[in-house]
Amino acid sequence: MTVRETIATMLSYLRVEQRAIPYAGGSDYDDPLPDALAACNAALQQIAALGPLFAAKQQRSAYFRAPSTLTVTGLTRGGKTVTGSFFPWMAGCWVQLPGDPSMNRLLSISGSTATLQFPHLSDSSDGTAEINVDTVELDADIITVLEPVRFRGSRRRLVAVGSRDELVQDCGGDARYFIESAISNGAVKLRMMISGYVSTDTVLEFQARTSLGELTRADVYNSDPGHTDPGVAVPVSANFVESIFLPLALDAFFAKPTITNYDIASLRNQDAPALIHQQAQQALVLLERMRPQGKKPVGLWPAWSSGRY
Repeated sequence: MTVRETIATMLSYLRVEQRAIPYAGGSDYDDPLPDALAACNAALQQIAALGPLFAAKQQRSAYFRAPSTLTVTGLTRGGKTVTGSFFPWMAGCWVQLPGDPSMNRLLSISGSTATLQFPHLSDSSDGTAEINVDTVELDADIITVLEPVRFRGSRRRLVAVGSRDELVQDCGGDARYFIESAISNGAVKLRMMISGYVSTDTVLEFQARTSLGELTRADVYNSDPGHTDPGVAVPVSANFVESIFLPLALDAFFAKPTITNYDIASLRNQDAPALIHQQAQQALVLLERMRPQGKKPVGLWPAWSSGRY
C-alpha cells in the first residue's frame, strides 16, 4: 500500500468535499491532509518504539575524533560562553580553555558561540582551546542503542552504565558508555558518552532501534500537472499495514480536536470513531506481542529418561 492509498482510505471517512487529493476545496472547508500526515507519523512512531526489533533495527556507529585545537575569544572570569569557530560535533565535549586549571564542557553550540557547563576560572579572555572528545551526538532517528557496543573491528565491548557518575568510577579497566538526553539548539538529542576522551580517531559500532521516517506531502502526490501518486510505499511490512498501521493512524486522526468544518460530524458513519479506537487497541496488543527476539515466559526441556522409557 502506498502512502497516497493510505491517506485516501483515511479521508474516505470525511464528507465528500474534503476527500480530494490534492485538496481543491474552497475556503469553506479545511484541508485535512496535514492532520492525516501527522496521524500517519504518530502511528509510525508507535510501531518503531513498541514493535519487534526486526522492523526498526539498523547497524549504526559513533565517531569520536582525536583532540583538536581552535582559537577562542570572548572569555570572562565567571562567564559561561565562549566564541570560536566551533563545529556541531563539538557539542557536549570536554574543552581545555586558556588559563583555566580544569577542563570545562561545551553544553551546546549556536553559530560561533558555545555555552559552557562551568564558569570560566581565569582572567584569560582569548587564546587556544583544546577539544577533547568523550561525547558524540547520535543520529536523529535513533530511539534506543542496543548492545553490544564495541570498538570497530574488535571484539572488545564497552560496559553500559546508568549515569555520568558511573563513567568515572573504577570498573577494573573496562571501557564504559552512557546514553544521555540533551537539549541542543532547542532540540532534544541523544548523546553517547564514554569513560575518558580518546587520543586518536575512534569508531564504536552498535545496533539501534530507529524511527521509521517521516511522511510528507511529497509522499502523497507529485507536483506535476496531473498530481500523480509518486508510489511511495508505507515503511511498514506489507502484512501489517492494514492490521496495525492503518488502525493506529485512523485512531490518531480522529482523536484530534475539533477543527472548523472538519469534525466528528464529518464521518459517514457515526459509530466509526468507537470502532476505529477498538481496532487500534487490538492493533497495539498485536504489536506488543510481536517480539520474536524477546525472552519467552515458558520453554521446552528434554523429558527425564530412565530405563523404562
